[in-house]
Amino acid sequence: MLLNALLGRHERDLLTPNFEFLHAHFSQTRDALCVEIMRLRYEIYCNECHFLNAADYPDGCESDDYDADAYHVAARNEVGQIVASARLVFADESGNFPFEAHCPTFDAFNFPLRSTCAEVSRLVVDKGYRRRPGDTMQGVTRKFVEEGRPDHLPLEANDPEGKHRRRISPQILMGMFRQMYQHSRDNGTHHWFAAMEKGLARSLARMGFQFKQVGAETDYYGPVAVYHADLRELSRTLRQTDEFLSRWFEGQPIGLWLTLKTWLRFKLNQSKKNKKKN
Repeated sequence: MLLNALLGRHERDLLTPNFEFLHAHFSQTRDALCVEIMRLRYEIYCNECHFLNAADYPDGCESDDYDADAYHVAARNEVGQIVASARLVFADESGNFPFEAHCPTFDAFNFPLRSTCAEVSRLVVDKGYRRRPGDTMQGVTRKFVEEGRPDHLPLEANDPEGKHRRRISPQILMGMFRQMYQHSRDNGTHHWFAAMEKGLARSLARMGFQFKQVGAETDYYGPVAVYHADLRELSRTLRQTDEFLSRWFEGQPIGLWLTLKTWLRFKLNQSKKNKKKN
């Protein structure tokens, strides 16, 4: 994929070539994308994980009171299926977030100005992209949690859909979080909160999203804790540590020389991994 970029052929995104990322705002009309998101959530939360009672959603669409005012993102694969979704929830009229009803923060934590905050929630990935025991509900493979980094992501476009679903699954998180990050940056949201498992927090850190645990672990759809990320700090750190990834997240132009350096680094990593296998 990066080689195509060097030759001026930008047919697909450099880091997420196997997916298209969309955004939606729920409404009473329920357009097709919103319905697909709700059906995916229903399948995972009700039928697969049994976190919610399927009988409460007779139309097969899972939704709640926070959806109407949230910013939703989704990943569509190469055959047109919605295979992942997430949302940014903003404070309600009383200034509260959904996680606060189940996952309190530490007493010493100073909450930022709530109008500058959002909660990342309802993050789900189709089970076809998490096929082995140890893969999380968000599509993070156990191997990626243990050793993955953004420069280890598969960057070639000829990665057959289906055969390598698990291999390309980190692209889903990368793309959706990039979409949510750019929306937050453009709309004055500087802080994210999320109730999540440690494994997901570690995976996001490897992708450049450093979350800090700010609450004790509790049982809320599994063992989770509250995490916080300052998006301005994240942006500064990424600029200093990985220019390519920083420009990609920000939606800035990526020059030829930077693309070449990143491609060479990717090939070097591939070579090192192959030597270890042998």
